[in-house]
Amino acid sequence: MQIHCNAGIMHTNIIGDLPGYSTVWFHKTGIANILSLANVKIKHKETYDSSNGNQFVVHKQDGSTHIFKQSSHGLYYLNIGKEDVALVNTI
Repeated sequence: MQIHCNAGIMHTNIIGDLPGYSTVWFHKTGIANILSLANVKIKHKETYDSSNGNQFVVHKQDGSTHIFKQSSHGLYYLNIGKEDVALVNTI
């Protein structure tokens, strides 16, 4: 996989399994992971309201939610804390 990002072009051949999501490409030194909204909706309900917080909410089956807020650059992100860390099992 060739990844174009703010650090230039990076390459990876590592594929992993992100629990609760699906198969993902993984880069060991990457600082962010990008999820496809189209793939997230396969497993979880998503809601978006531009007049109420301008955020995407992912509703998990256990009743919990993840809120993706818009950055000043326009990209939506999830700010995770230590308790929200997801480990990726590489293949």
